[in-house]
Amino acid sequence: MKRYNIHLAVTLLAILLGATSVAGQDSQDSKDTKDKSSGSSTPWYSPSKYNPMKLVKRYKSANDELASDGHLEDRLTKQLRLQGLLGENKELQVVCSDFRDLPNCIAVLRLTHSLQLEFTCLKWNVTGVKPKSVADSCAGPAGGKAMPLNRALDLLKPDVDSTKEASNALKKAHDDIRDARA
Repeated sequence: MKRYNIHLAVTLLAILLGATSVAGQDSQDSKDTKDKSSGSSTPWYSPSKYNPMKLVKRYKSANDELASDGHLEDRLTKQLRLQGLLGENKELQVVCSDFRDLPNCIAVLRLTHSLQLEFTCLKWNVTGVKPKSVADSCAGPAGGKAMPLNRALDLLKPDVDSTKEASNALKKAHDDIRDARA
């Protein structure tokens, strides 16, 4: 008998709580229909409020960054030519055409100069885009996909500490860009 009373109490409590939640939902639904008719309601998900694209930071490509700031291109070209990294007959915008970001382009220029690598080979591995004038001795990226700078460097020069060289080149590239913007 005691068990029967406990089961009965739990069942009545469940029915009572279920009825109040249904009644609460009905009153909310009636408010929503009134708001919808007046046009002032906001949906439960507001794309302007919760836009996930705001969380993803997009960087300009190397070409876009150089094209948007002509002074940066001029100063950086002059600076790289003085250092002997960019030839007199080459334009920085053409050299950096397929790179996703400007620091990677300048780091590749620095590495090809310091480690005596061919620029087109390293560019092909980092960007994943095969240049028109590439040597037959170049080892292209696996599957035609772009790879990080340190892995591309390790592929072309396995005897070098690729992680250290790549990070140093990227630091110097960031410094070059900062100096050119100043």
